[in-house]
Amino acid sequence: MLNYHKTIKTITLAVSAAVVLSACATTDGTEDIDDRYMSSDKGPELQLPPGTTEVNITDSYRIPEGTVITSREAKGKQLALEPPQLLLVAGDGIWEDTERQQPTVWVRGNSEELVQYIERFMVSQKISYQEASADSVTTDWISDTDESQVSEHLGAYSLEGERHKFSLNIVDTKPNEVALQADHVAYQQNKEDRWVDVETSSRMAKQFLNYFIGYYDSERTREARERILQQAKINVELGYNDQGALALVSEREFLAVWDQMPRVLAALNLEVTDRDRSEKTYYFRVNEPDNGFWSWFGSDDNEAKIDLEPGDYQIKLSELNAGGVSLSFYGAEGELLDSSTVTRIYPEFSAEFKRSKGERGDN
Repeated sequence: MLNYHKTIKTITLAVSAAVVLSACATTDGTEDIDDRYMSSDKGPELQLPPGTTEVNITDSYRIPEGTVITSREAKGKQLALEPPQLLLVAGDGIWEDTERQQPTVWVRGNSEELVQYIERFMVSQKISYQEASADSVTTDWISDTDESQVSEHLGAYSLEGERHKFSLNIVDTKPNEVALQADHVAYQQNKEDRWVDVETSSRMAKQFLNYFIGYYDSERTREARERILQQAKINVELGYNDQGALALVSEREFLAVWDQMPRVLAALNLEVTDRDRSEKTYYFRVNEPDNGFWSWFGSDDNEAKIDLEPGDYQIKLSELNAGGVSLSFYGAEGELLDSSTVTRIYPEFSAEFKRSKGERGDN
C-alpha cells in the first residue's frame, strides 16, 4: 500500500513538472505584440491644394530694394569674458574709490610712508622693480615661473608662459589719506618661443593691488600689536562719541583697544559671546549670580564685577573724528544704555584697562 501511494505521488510530480516546462518552452514574450504595422503599405504622398505653392525654407532674409549696406563699427562696451575681480578693502583705514576708471583705494597715512610700504612689499615678494619715485613704483617683468606667491596666482588661470608689469601710483592726497592706484602696464604671452603682446586688463591690476593691500594690512596689524605689547596700559575716560552720546573714550588707536577687550571683559567676569571685527563690536553677557546653598559660605568667583543687570550687551568701538576711540554700550536689542548706567560702570572698565596683562586687581 505504501509503495502504491509513493508511485502515485511520483507520477503526479512528474506530470506537474512537464506542464510547467512546456509552458516555459512556449512562452517567448512575443505573443502579445502586434507587429502588423511592419508589413503595412506606404500611404499616398501629400498633395498641395490647388492654388498653393510649396514653402521654401531658408535661414536668411531678403534685403528690401534700395537698401544701402554700410560697414559700421561696434558701439558700446566690448563684452568682457574674464571673470570679475573685487578689491579686498576690508582692512582698517582702506576704502575703494569707485569713481575712478583704474582700480584705486584710499589708504590712511601719507605718501612717503606708503611708498616705503610698497618697496617693502616688493622685497618681501622677491619682485624686481625700477627705482621708486616720490609717488610711483613700477615692477620689472613678473613671470609665472618666478618663486613668489604673487607670480604663481597672477594672470589667466588656464595659461602658462606669461609675464606682467605693474605700477602702484599715488594719484591724489587728502589730510591723512592717500589715493593709491594700480596699473597693468604690460602683458605678454609666450607663443612658440616668442613673447607676444597681449591687451592689459583692469582685472589683473586689481589682482596685484589686492596682494599689496593684504600685505599692507597685515604689516600694519603686526606693527600695532608690537606697540600694544610695548604699551599695554590704556587710559580710558568718560567722554562722548561723535553722535554726542556718553561713552568711554581713549586716545589710543582702534587696534590697541580692540585687542585689549577680551582681557578686560574676562577680568570683569563678563562672558564674551561673540565679536564682529567688521562692525567693530564685542558681544558679552552678564550671568545670573549664584544664589545657591554654597553661596552662603563665600563669594561667587564668576559674579560680574560691574553693576549691570543680568543679560546680553554690546560694546561698539568707533574711531573719533578728533582722534582716538570711543566705546559705546548697548543692550541686547541695540538700544543705547543711558548715561547713568555708563557712568556707573565706568570706574571698573577704566581701572581694568590701565592694568597690564600680568597685573591682577582686587575688585
